[in-house]
Amino acid sequence: MDRLIPPGWRVLAIPDFRRLWLAHAGSVIGDGFHAIAITWLVFQTLGGGPQALAVLGIASLIPALALGILSGTIVDRLDRRRVMVGTDLIRAGLVAVLALLVASGNASVPMVIVMGMLLTLAALFFYPARNSVLPAYVAREELVPANALMQATAQGSQLLAPAIGGVLFVAVGPVGLLAIDAASFVWSAIFISRLTPGPALPGPAPRRPLLHEAADGLRFIAGHAPSRLCVLTGAANQLFASGPWRVIVPAWVAVALGGGAVEYGTIMSAFAAGLVAANVVVSGIRARLPLVTLIALGVFVDGAIEVLFAFSPTLAFAAIALFAMGIANAVLNASFSALMQVSVPHDMRGRTFATFSTGIQLTTPLSLAATGAVASVAGPVAILTIAGVGLMAVGAISFVGSLRVGPAIRSAASA
Repeated sequence: MDRLIPPGWRVLAIPDFRRLWLAHAGSVIGDGFHAIAITWLVFQTLGGGPQALAVLGIASLIPALALGILSGTIVDRLDRRRVMVGTDLIRAGLVAVLALLVASGNASVPMVIVMGMLLTLAALFFYPARNSVLPAYVAREELVPANALMQATAQGSQLLAPAIGGVLFVAVGPVGLLAIDAASFVWSAIFISRLTPGPALPGPAPRRPLLHEAADGLRFIAGHAPSRLCVLTGAANQLFASGPWRVIVPAWVAVALGGGAVEYGTIMSAFAAGLVAANVVVSGIRARLPLVTLIALGVFVDGAIEVLFAFSPTLAFAAIALFAMGIANAVLNASFSALMQVSVPHDMRGRTFATFSTGIQLTTPLSLAATGAVASVAGPVAILTIAGVGLMAVGAISFVGSLRVGPAIRSAASA
């Protein structure tokens, strides 16, 4: 009977993975509610307007850019289970304090921005710890479907949580919605605290200063082919994708389709549906190709679809293209996580995941700035085409790079 159950779902029978998944599910639903609560708290309740939202978004990036790699170094020194529980409880406390400030009428936009930065800072420790500890509870051959299942849960919540959060914001107000968000962190902490402690422990306690440990991590990544490929490919992918995605797609909808918010919402929902559908499917199968091949293929296909999308003649064609792009992104994201989990030593995973995230966050503002500059001299179709070709080039270079490193990387990366 077990053979009839897809492998990505079969891992839910493992008690520790099931606890990790339940913690993740509660947390990402709470994140969806949090995004609605914070946005409308700043924009409507506190009257901050678009400028305050922009400052909030920029401020939330600062902790990651400043401390991302160091956070991974600290994670590698500690029991990752305790790191996750501690950061969950800290985030629950921060959100609860914010709810009390709103309820007492003492909240302000600067306070919300500071809270947002502190929440981001806590998350810097949580996510590398969670990604690092997953291989301790899941067999190597099931890492891709297990990662896909976790991502499908997160993306499913992105489809449903904002709509439900909007209704709850009206029904219970910002204080009630923030209270639910705080409870989601407590929910996560309870399940994570029940994980088997041993596998979450790192290697022998380090004796070197923190900055030296961080430098060790960077040197490891520079000399470790799978990690280097993930960090460089992820950063390059974000460089070509982030700016056009956030800045140009709305303009493209207006210019190419003559549409507005409805059309934009339609294609964005199509993209999210592709992410969810692909992750559900990937969670039910085992990868037949090496992970490095899946990464290179995912980036290349992403770029090819973006070129097709740029020349979409109708809304229906554009929605189909973005649905396909969502599928490519789902495979890419699951493969990134699994490659680092199977190839990076246990005591280096926190630094590797943190460096990967930091690389992406560093190239995001560069992509936004470059896109804004190019938008003054080129139209949306041309910019999306250039970005798509750039992604195809990144995918091709990534594939060639994976071949050059030889059998060592292929054996480490194969699933």
